[in-house]
Amino acid sequence: MRWRVLFWVWLLLLAVGLAAAEPVKSRKGQSHGQSIAAGKALFMEHCASCHGDDAKGAGPAAISLKVQPPDLTALSARNHGKFRYDDVYKAIHGNQATAAHGSREMPTWGPAFLAMPGVDQAAADRRIRNLTDYIKAIQAK
Repeated sequence: MRWRVLFWVWLLLLAVGLAAAEPVKSRKGQSHGQSIAAGKALFMEHCASCHGDDAKGAGPAAISLKVQPPDLTALSARNHGKFRYDDVYKAIHGNQATAAHGSREMPTWGPAFLAMPGVDQAAADRRIRNLTDYIKAIQAK
């Protein structure tokens, strides 16, 4: 039952994302601050429903999940102060299943971004980098 609810929530979020999709600008000239701002916008649009606006794992859709979404602000703290950029990137993309995601309830955003109109592989990768940059920026000190 829960997987059906999650599926429909994910499908709804994907449909909203497709409807609101806009062409992604070239990374050339994009500063690190712009990358983080773009990542925050993507996070609020695609991730906050499960991870929460504050990224601590208590979004409105989290109650329908078997495994509570992790506190994304504590990733570095859980890894002895080191932010594992590649691991976070791969988890968002879908290249790597993580224990925190259990049976992979989290959508794989690589294929989802790539399926959006006007988004090629480079643009999809840039969106995942922007999300990863944002998550890195919000790590608790």
